[in-house]
Amino acid sequence: MSKKKSYMDNKNLLSENFFKKLKHKIANKIAIRNIKKDKQVKKDMVNLNKDIQAIWDDINELEKLFNPKAKPFKPKKITVDDLIG
Repeated sequence: MSKKKSYMDNKNLLSENFFKKLKHKIANKIAIRNIKKDKQVKKDMVNLNKDIQAIWDDINELEKLFNPKAKPFKPKKITVDDLIG
């Protein structure tokens, strides 16, 4: 067991804003979960990935004209987690 000294006031958690911090963490988790489940966000992510893929297809096609042995670049799909963190 850790013998670290805790500087939190155990007698009065309200003075340490413990519950306020806990409330904000829970609210953030709920908000992120709702964003991930939102149909419009999912549809926008699919469209964004399609647009990125189309751009890279054009770039790869141009690169093939100059260097036929070049390997095409395949971009990683972007997810909601990449944008939210």
